[in-house]
Amino acid sequence: MHSVIKAWVFNLPYRMQSVLMSALRGCDTARKDDPSKFITRALRPLVLNNADPSNTFMVGDGIPEDKHSKQFLWDIDCYPMHFVMHTAHAAEIIGYKYNGELDQRIATGPQMGRAVSTRIWWGDFYRNVMKGLHVNPETEEQLDVRLGFTPGEKAMQDVPSADLLAAFQAALIAGKPGFAQHLAKHGYGMADPADDHEWDAGTGTSHGGRTRKYSGSS
Repeated sequence: MHSVIKAWVFNLPYRMQSVLMSALRGCDTARKDDPSKFITRALRPLVLNNADPSNTFMVGDGIPEDKHSKQFLWDIDCYPMHFVMHTAHAAEIIGYKYNGELDQRIATGPQMGRAVSTRIWWGDFYRNVMKGLHVNPETEEQLDVRLGFTPGEKAMQDVPSADLLAAFQAALIAGKPGFAQHLAKHGYGMADPADDHEWDAGTGTSHGGRTRKYSGSS
């Protein structure tokens, strides 16, 4: 597929893909030379193919310089929470799920000669952001429960293409606790840790409305 989006992203659940897309915009209230901008510019080449290398929309090979990441973490309470969490959640997904061509690289510039794993760096960055906010980081299983494959996605993957639309419509109607068992009974279903939990994106989000009962899944 010819796309501006990197190939590894297409293997993720739709909601994880959406989180990565949402993190590609820099902080609206920060200057162009603000440390946060360098975090975003480093994140973009992990998710997107560079259509125009002549500008600075994306810079480097996926890991910002230490001076920028450290300054961002030091000043984290100065940024809008919405932007911080978009960045943190993208870092979490990269830390747990990234397997692109930049997964291992030799750092250049001030970090020359130091082997850096992209997944390890972004995973550590995510945990440092959570530490700065005084909250616990999610485990990968908790991430998979919160943003993993929905019943509708699973039906789309498991059902032959001729039955795709009908299966998806059925998933929308029956997409509620226990639907994973419904799929399994009809010969569908994928082994997934999230199947043991009530599907829930968490309270206080735009995923499903504020009147739902919280399942405590993540």
